[in-house]
Amino acid sequence: MQTSDGHDAIDLGERYDMARPGGSVQALLFDLDGTLVDTREANYLAYRNAFAESGHELTPEQFAATWGRDSRDFIPDLLPGIDPGGVDVIRAAKSRLYAEELHRTAANDALVAFLRLVAPTHRTALVSTAKSGNGDQILQAHGLTPLFDVVVWGDQVTRSKPDPEGYLRALELLGADPAASLAFEDSETGRQAALAAGLMVLEVPHF
Repeated sequence: MQTSDGHDAIDLGERYDMARPGGSVQALLFDLDGTLVDTREANYLAYRNAFAESGHELTPEQFAATWGRDSRDFIPDLLPGIDPGGVDVIRAAKSRLYAEELHRTAANDALVAFLRLVAPTHRTALVSTAKSGNGDQILQAHGLTPLFDVVVWGDQVTRSKPDPEGYLRALELLGADPAASLAFEDSETGRQAALAAGLMVLEVPHF
């Protein structure tokens, strides 16, 4: 893992002494999909089936290009001319179908172990574009719910990543200074959101 300015993850941990109470980092903010949990296959299959219910096709290549974006943004891009009601139908179907695909998700064991280590001594937040219903299912499935002081879901903000609204709200709830906080992100969309909120970003590669 590397920071947005190229630092190695191990060097960053040593530099900020993150595991020590009272260390320099005030808060750690995490993305969910692709960062803490690999949900790519589960998300694709749920969206593919939701698209099919509405008479549309969704290919793996099309979906891959949407990674990190909110479905409120990418569904109209994939289906030009679709009305807001049609978008809502697909989003609701995806939420309903997602539970059937949860067994296809896999935790990022190394990053989750790190989160468990630092959660007792640092303020932690989850900032995700996932809708709260599906997001809560993932957290519960992987035992991550108790590890966060604050959770901000995609349906709890007006503007999704790359807008910094979610991160700014989490920082406000945590009472944390962005200049003394660190975000973990896997997508360019998420990285842009965290940087716009004034955070240093540690980029998590696909695992």
